Amino acid sequence: MSALHSFPVDLPRNPESIDFGALVVARAWKYNGLPHWVVPGFYLGKDVHGHWLFQPAGSLVARPGAAHLAQTNALCLIPHAGSWIGTLYADPAEDFDVYIDLSHAIGWRPLQHGGWEVNSVDLDLDVIRSRSRGTFLDDEDEFEEHGRSMDYPEELKNEIRAASEKLLDAVQRDEAPFNHSHRQGWLDKADQLHNL
Repeated sequence: MSALHSFPVDLPRNPESIDFGALVVARAWKYNGLPHWVVPGFYLGKDVHGHWLFQPAGSLVARPGAAHLAQTNALCLIPHAGSWIGTLYADPAEDFDVYIDLSHAIGWRPLQHGGWEVNSVDLDLDVIRSRSRGTFLDDEDEFEEHGRSMDYPEELKNEIRAASEKLLDAVQRDEAPFNHSHRQGWLDKADQLHNL
């Protein structure tokens, strides 16, 4: 890894201890070390698939040069293992139903004054289930371009390609945790955040 890369490395894949309702900032980077998207959320808990966050409508979604307020509620799933981070929606007003970012160097660290940050390096490819366009793999051209310009290692490219194929198949088959019946329990748990 060259000196240009400034994203965090060697962070623990799972947080040591985290309370229900704790602030969790999902912070993505690009492989060249430049900052990418930042999205705040609240910790809901974990299951066999990973750690679940609630990102409410109205949250600031920002990256350098662009920002907007989330229009709908979302769940963010940080898996215990694997090269991806998933965002799942339940509002039919949102065209995306499932949006999976293929990712690298996923890891957690506590924030300085409470809460947590989960870091990842976005590697372009996205597995998407859209209400209007179906299920597909997105940004293959960007993956190829950045693979050259940012010098992705060949082993990493192969890992991400293989992960994207497995995820595409799982989403097409509507397997847990990407199906609505699985996410509903976590959406119900998000309602408890109002009582904190």
